[in-house]
Amino acid sequence: MALILITAPVPGVPEVPGQAGAPPGPPAAIFDPARTFSPDKLKTDLRLLWDILEEGHGGLDRYAPADSLRKMFEEARSGLTGPLTEIGFYARLLPLVAAIEDGHTRLALSPGAAAYLDSRPVHFPFELRFVGDRACILRNLSGNEAAGPGAEILAIDGRPIKEVLAALLPLVPADAGIRTARLRRLEDPAEFGRLYAVRFGMPGSFRTRVRPLRSREAGEIEVAGITAAENADLLRRRYPETAGRRPSYELAFRDATAVLTIRQFADDPAGSRPAFPDFLTDTFRTLEAKKTPCLVIDLRANGGGFDEYAKMLFAHVMDRPFLYYWSIEAKKDRYDFFRYTGETGESAEELARPLRRNDRGRFDVAGHPNSGLQMPRAPRFAGPVALLVDGGTRSAAGEAVSAFHYYKKAVFFGQECGAGYYGNTAYLVTAALPATGLRIRLPLVLTVMAVDGYPKDRGLVPDFPVAPSIEDLLDGRDPVLERALAYLKKR
Repeated sequence: MALILITAPVPGVPEVPGQAGAPPGPPAAIFDPARTFSPDKLKTDLRLLWDILEEGHGGLDRYAPADSLRKMFEEARSGLTGPLTEIGFYARLLPLVAAIEDGHTRLALSPGAAAYLDSRPVHFPFELRFVGDRACILRNLSGNEAAGPGAEILAIDGRPIKEVLAALLPLVPADAGIRTARLRRLEDPAEFGRLYAVRFGMPGSFRTRVRPLRSREAGEIEVAGITAAENADLLRRRYPETAGRRPSYELAFRDATAVLTIRQFADDPAGSRPAFPDFLTDTFRTLEAKKTPCLVIDLRANGGGFDEYAKMLFAHVMDRPFLYYWSIEAKKDRYDFFRYTGETGESAEELARPLRRNDRGRFDVAGHPNSGLQMPRAPRFAGPVALLVDGGTRSAAGEAVSAFHYYKKAVFFGQECGAGYYGNTAYLVTAALPATGLRIRLPLVLTVMAVDGYPKDRGLVPDFPVAPSIEDLLDGRDPVLERALAYLKKR
């Protein structure tokens, strides 16, 4: 159990509610959705949840004062006056966890409850894209052709879409509560469907008011919900292009301009490409050999990965020694709550080994490759760089974005970055609450970037805000990339 290698979940592990990795739980076959828990048991679990977060969360008060969070938990505890089911209790706790405003902190259902929810027809049968304040259908997974791609969703079950979003967005964790990050998560039909079911119930169908693309007339249709398995099957059959895995990183050229796309900071899982550090070296050697004048780096929808890999990318454009992390530290070197995680004593010892107490009363992670003075990495690219970001640019990718911005090594295009400007949290562990089986995934370590001069509660806002329209998405156009290429051409 090596410490702090990744600042995002391991590639391939889902992040949706009820799906994060965790200690073993009861099988789905014995889950009873009608089973309720007494107020005393609910209060005990809620108290334990707070104790776990207070003891272990490395960045608990980065965005919200701990006293304010504690008050929210205490008020929620006072409101537990009657029995609740696990799913009902989960609905009560989601906004508390989201209020921490840390994208790595996730509350999940027990394995049995998660499997039950996924087996029910609660998934919204549309893949959405949020364009400004509009919710548009990108892919239609329903049996109703009237709601074709590009149609705008105006209301669901009589609720205007703005009211639906106002109810669901506070349930979604995101660094600094960044709206673009929350919206990107809700664009997943499974994520949207689960949260809608938790918040509004499970009717099995959705009465949906839609306005077709390029039409002024709106109409109402009834569409059946789908299960998680149906969701995956329909996507694969109707939109086969979604089934193929795109490479984790690739280099292409648009005329003389290089376009480096990095979808995650991890070695490509297919194994058909060189390891990421070797790919980076080969890439910048190619740029040097071709005397490439300009570079676009596309980090849109990059959810993170190995934080050292993100620093390597930045080091290839830096012209002098630099600091990347100002600090990387944990609250403790031993944790009482580990008895709820399934971690072994050996794992706990390995976790504690690189930790050293500092003068702030916390524990530095000694020897981390992103700590201390960093050196530029050869070959170095010295030309103009355009960096593309959006609400899906999170975790380790967000750290790289902050370094590029602070050291003025790129011009930015797209939408607000989904990661907070000043750093991340890392090293994720999951604990199970003993009464209800709910699980909390929390980060033990806080990273602070060596940057300054930007609002604390924002992700990087691009120099050139550009958002694709629904027509762009349907027609395969990329106005963000085109705007960046046009800018570089003028340079």
